[in-house]
Amino acid sequence: MFIFTRRLVCLLVFYFLNCLSVFAQNEADIRTADWQGYLDSHTQWLTARQQHARLVAEDAAAKLDWQLQKSAAQRDLILHEYALEADLNGLREVRLTGLKNEIVILVEKLKQAQVRRDWSVKLANRGLISQKELEADEIAVERLSGQLQSKQDELHSEQEMSGMSTQAELVIARDRARSAMAKLESDGRMAESIRRKTIEHKQQEVNQLHLTLRQKQMDFERLRTLLAQQESTVGTDQHRREIQKLQEDMQANEEAEVQARSQRDKEVAHWHQRLAKVQQSLANFENKPSRKAPEIQILEAAVQSAQEKVNQSIQNESWASRVKKKGFITQVLYEKYSLALLEARLNLNYQQQKLQIESGLLTTHLNRLERFDLNAARQEVDTVKGVAACYESYSRFIAERHREQVSRQLAVLGVLKLIAQGSAD
Repeated sequence: MFIFTRRLVCLLVFYFLNCLSVFAQNEADIRTADWQGYLDSHTQWLTARQQHARLVAEDAAAKLDWQLQKSAAQRDLILHEYALEADLNGLREVRLTGLKNEIVILVEKLKQAQVRRDWSVKLANRGLISQKELEADEIAVERLSGQLQSKQDELHSEQEMSGMSTQAELVIARDRARSAMAKLESDGRMAESIRRKTIEHKQQEVNQLHLTLRQKQMDFERLRTLLAQQESTVGTDQHRREIQKLQEDMQANEEAEVQARSQRDKEVAHWHQRLAKVQQSLANFENKPSRKAPEIQILEAAVQSAQEKVNQSIQNESWASRVKKKGFITQVLYEKYSLALLEARLNLNYQQQKLQIESGLLTTHLNRLERFDLNAARQEVDTVKGVAACYESYSRFIAERHREQVSRQLAVLGVLKLIAQGSAD
């Protein structure tokens, strides 16, 4: 009986010692938990969050670029639509009038040049002028004949095609602008969809890493709780090396935080300057005084100048007519004054027709263009504000990331020092 009792006691003691060994080993496992893995998990989570913030900022910047490209394409389309509308609503008639007027003037100038050349031939035959002067008059006739033929061909071509060639070119240009606008819209939507999917994927990665980090955080908190109650038996040399490495990492993160803050200030200043620029542009649009368009003022000034030219030409022709009757000037000189008056009247008629047709079209077009520019400026201000906020948030996160890493490293450092202190004791 005694022998059996002694064996039973020995078995119980052996079992108890094994339990204590396992328990001690579990405590040692907790004390030597993978703190580096905990810090690595935290770093991965912060890195993923930083990448996510960067993707969001880049997405906002890409939208801004896309919006500016769309505004430029839409404005170009408006200009092409105006060119076609203007041609369909009378500008072709203005071109025809201009060509006809130029032909009338060239015909009169050619007649005068031919008369002068015929007189030069007679004078040259009598030896009163040189051969060189005769050649100059002949060259003038040839030059005017060439100009007249060129304008007549241009007028004939314009009349035969009935403007269809010009209108066809304008239609092609408008359709090309529409196609470019549609392609830009399609490409932008596709690129935006790809960026959105990338951002969503990165957000899922951030969430997954956060779950892993929470598990690591729980293990770390268990270690810290245990160390507050138990003594450690882990060697001090290893922890001293780990403490030194951790302190070096902390210093590196502190330096990185300073650099990140400096970079953040530059990034924020850049976007604030750009925002101030587009806001000033918007203010200029909104405060633009209402006045007649410069293009219309130019047309009115051209009519006024043509009227003054007619008035002056009438006076000159009237004077030349009086003095010619008295025999003080030749018929050739009088015809120059007469031609000048004809040219002035034709030009006045042309400028008046041009003003009448273009002023209405220009007013409608410029009003539409002004409204478009104003809306585009407002959209740009709103978009730049969003981009500036995204980049400011991104830059701020980078600085806060390093600060948060230092905070976690300080917590781990405190645990390592407790382990090292317990080992020393």
